[in-house]
Amino acid sequence: MAPPAARIRPARYLWTFLAIVVILYALVFFTGNGKPEPKLGIDLQGGTTVTLTARSPDGKSPQRDQLNQARELIEQRVNGMGIAGTQVVLDGNNIVITAPGQGGDEVKSLGQTAKLNFRPVVGQPIPFTPPPPGQQQQGDQQKPPGSASNSPKPQGRPAPATNAAPRAAPSGSGQVDPKVAKEIAEAKATRQSTDPKVQQAAAKTLDCSKPDPLVGNDDSDKPLVTCDKEHRAKYILGPTFLDGQQVASTSSGMDERSGGYSVNLTFKSEGAKKWGDFTSKNVGKSVAIVLDSTVQSAPSINEAMSNNATISGNFNQQQAKSLADILKYGSLPLSFDSSNAETISATLGLSSLEAGLIAGGIGLAIVFIYCLIYYRALGVLTILSLALSMGLVYAVLVLLGRWMGYSLDLAGVAGVIISIGITADSFVILFERLKDEVREGRTFRSAVPRAWMRSRRTILTADGVSFLAAAVLYVLAVGDVQGFAFTLGLSTLLDLVVVFLVTHPLVALASRSKTLSRPSVSGLGAVQKMGATARKQAASGAKAGGAK
Repeated sequence: MAPPAARIRPARYLWTFLAIVVILYALVFFTGNGKPEPKLGIDLQGGTTVTLTARSPDGKSPQRDQLNQARELIEQRVNGMGIAGTQVVLDGNNIVITAPGQGGDEVKSLGQTAKLNFRPVVGQPIPFTPPPPGQQQQGDQQKPPGSASNSPKPQGRPAPATNAAPRAAPSGSGQVDPKVAKEIAEAKATRQSTDPKVQQAAAKTLDCSKPDPLVGNDDSDKPLVTCDKEHRAKYILGPTFLDGQQVASTSSGMDERSGGYSVNLTFKSEGAKKWGDFTSKNVGKSVAIVLDSTVQSAPSINEAMSNNATISGNFNQQQAKSLADILKYGSLPLSFDSSNAETISATLGLSSLEAGLIAGGIGLAIVFIYCLIYYRALGVLTILSLALSMGLVYAVLVLLGRWMGYSLDLAGVAGVIISIGITADSFVILFERLKDEVREGRTFRSAVPRAWMRSRRTILTADGVSFLAAAVLYVLAVGDVQGFAFTLGLSTLLDLVVVFLVTHPLVALASRSKTLSRPSVSGLGAVQKMGATARKQAASGAKAGGAK
């Protein structure tokens, strides 16, 4: 038996869809930078891809935990550059860095070793509270005492801001930006001054929520005014007395005395001597563990130690392990060769995007022409539904780029174009089922609810299979193929939203309109004639059989 025909109230569905569209585009225009543009991948806006090949000191294959820690540290340095959309991934023994847009010169210098060292803490840490947004000063970086600060507006979160000041390239690279070099020199003049008064003034004006030009650029033999990694406190530190290369091994675990987690480390022979001399003279004081100019931890010295140390505090298991890894790999145990550096011009990316959009436009035009010829008024509904579906996809891609960092690449554009066929297929299923109902003798209006009930399951099954295929492809694939699978799966989900909230209600409204339900307009006239002819032939055959 056929499923019972269900009648709907089209206005409810259409108002629901309109509310979704209004909310999405309100977020598009009134959040972030307000520009309704999706974030583009490296193949569309141009950029740089750098492959760093790892080499261990003994020539053996690097360990996986070493590579993972190196990737995390390099990712931190990329974030400090403020290059939005940059990805750092492992590919065997290689670390592949992709940086969209500008910033390729800085990315090429990321293979240099991070700087880990130990510095004495001078005085007590100074608590830091971010200023209210309305009171934030504008500019680039800290200025000497008595002058106005020119630092960029803070982002209001402890992680490095996306507009963080870029590093100066290492000596010999030939890529030192004069503006960056000036910012570093100005910061060194105040925050690395040997004058205590200048240090105090620098500590007072230092804003931890702003980009730091000294990240990885400080002089280890001079004092340093800096912040902790959580941006909760400011420190005045003395010159480095122990280099991170002197750490022999580290481990983390439960501290039997305190019951919490602690970090244990041992030093090499030279480091053990320096550590023993320092701790014997500074019992009761604090020592700062500094990675790339940022304080990772500042424990107190409870007793004189020789070749080992235990760092305890309010650590959880993850924090203790993270600190142990920093101490173990902070100054990277791996050397990197820049085995491949490829630059893609923005012109090439825009040309690829233009070609993709042209291909999509041609595909849409062909679908539109076919629908208008074959379905007439129903074809117009198909065109409208496809346009609304593309509008939903665009808004979601813009928001995903802002909130999750998703970058639309050329493969993603291909996924959106392929989804046009999947979306149109849903309409074909509904319309062909509608024709079957009309062919059986029902009117356009009475056929719509029955056709929807019969076609709905097929549409759900077809889209479910397409989404499952996209999900499996996304999980198993890497790189550009993932971008294709992501947009294909996203478009498939949004297809269901459009079919349920727009296409079906619009078809129901068309069936109630005297003008649109006319056979010559709806495109169902030929089907009605075919059905009527078939029924007459069947009736004639039945009469003939009865006469015999």
